[in-house]
Amino acid sequence: MKKLKHSKYKNTGILFEMLVRKLTSETLTSDKSITIDIIKKYFGRNTELSKELQLYNALIKEQHKTEARALDYMRTVKAAHSKLNHNTLKRQKYNLVKEISDNFIFENMSKMHINNYKELASIYMLFEYDETDNPKQVMACKTVLLEHALPKSKLVEQRDPVMESFEKQDKDIRLLTYKLLVDKFNTTYSSVLSESQKQLLNKYITHVNDTEALKEYVQKIIPTIKTKLSNHSKHITDKVVKIKIEKLSEMLCNVETIKKLKESHILNLMRYMDLVDELNEIHK
Repeated sequence: MKKLKHSKYKNTGILFEMLVRKLTSETLTSDKSITIDIIKKYFGRNTELSKELQLYNALIKEQHKTEARALDYMRTVKAAHSKLNHNTLKRQKYNLVKEISDNFIFENMSKMHINNYKELASIYMLFEYDETDNPKQVMACKTVLLEHALPKSKLVEQRDPVMESFEKQDKDIRLLTYKLLVDKFNTTYSSVLSESQKQLLNKYITHVNDTEALKEYVQKIIPTIKTKLSNHSKHITDKVVKIKIEKLSEMLCNVETIKKLKESHILNLMRYMDLVDELNEIHK
């Protein structure tokens, strides 16, 4: 019995989600988007990739009242998947990954957080393998999809109605909402925060789905903050204050060890920026 393996490089659902998240950050940070051209090219009408993506979405979006109905639906979708032109699909998928790699750092994009990663991985396994390959693993994938497709008790999860409504909106509407959020932020905080704090918050908002891009930005500003604290420490005569400043510099978070940057990390960095600004005033 062979061990079944999942490949995010071959998972059409995950590849598409990666591109959508990249598009979100590009839309807010530049006028021209390379990603939209890639999406149109490979997921436009009548491509085998777009047909496979529709089957991924069929299993992700459809809800069922009973387990029997859900399992029957899985069999129907798998049968539809078997009728795709797999040679064409394989070639398009290869070209898509190559084009992503030519324009971006694929490894960075593949580290983006995808909420339904587990479900998309299970769909890939369901499409690529049969029960005879490894019954236990295939059944585990079906169980994941059953849990996703069957109704959940209201007591299990109480969702924010505003967020629930937002998630149901068309992707273009969600992108527009992001843009309005950034504009609102700039208007509200333009006179309250320092320029460095505004840039940090702006990056956090626009790259909330692009973990690697956000980490790269934070990696650049942490050494700058440390250097400024070190320079100010040389001019401080009070030994106690000097020691505190040096300790604070040592406590600056190491983003290499953080899987996902949270609000608490951003707020912490903003406080350091406040401290640097105060020391700048003192040591003018």
